[in-house]
Amino acid sequence: MQQSRAILTILTLMTLQSTLANEPARLVGLFAPDFNLSGTDGKTHRLAHLLKSGPVVVAWFPKAYTGNCEKMLRSLSAVQPDLDKSRINLLAVSGDKIKYLKPYAESIPLSFPILADPTRTTAVNWSVLGEGRELPNRWIFLISQDGRIAAVLSDFSADDAGKELLKYLQQLGWLTKS
Repeated sequence: MQQSRAILTILTLMTLQSTLANEPARLVGLFAPDFNLSGTDGKTHRLAHLLKSGPVVVAWFPKAYTGNCEKMLRSLSAVQPDLDKSRINLLAVSGDKIKYLKPYAESIPLSFPILADPTRTTAVNWSVLGEGRELPNRWIFLISQDGRIAAVLSDFSADDAGKELLKYLQQLGWLTKS
C-alpha cells in the first residue's frame, strides 16, 4: 500500500513539473527551490544566502558555447551595473559541468558567475526541464527577497535579455532610481 502511494506521489510530481515546465507563469508566487551549486568564480552559491542581501535573478540556459545562450549572457552582463546599484544578485545556471563552464565564462567575459548543475537535479526542482528535454529552458527567474518567484521571463530575444530584465525589474519597483 505504501509503495503504491509512493509511486503515485512520484508520478504526480513528475506530471506537475512537466506541466510547470511548459507554463512558466504558473511558477510565479511559489517559493524558489534552494540550491547549493559550484560557480565559475570558484565559490559555492546557495540561494538562501544570496537572498539575505537582496533579490536574486537566476538565468537558466541550456548549453555553453551556443550562440543564443552567449548572446543572452552578454546582454545580461551589460545591465550588471544597474543591478549592482539596486543590490540585485545575478547569476546564470547551466546543466554543463564546471570544467566546461569556467573557460566559457572567461571567454565571454561575464560580470557574474555561472553555476553548474551537471546532474540536473536543481533544474528538475526549478521545473526548467520540459517534457522530453534533457537541457534546461532558457528562462530568467526574478526571485524576491522573501524567496518567492516574482516573475519568469521565457519569451524574449537573446540579444534583448538584459533590456527585458530591466523592464520587468522596473515594473516590480526593484530598480533604484539614478
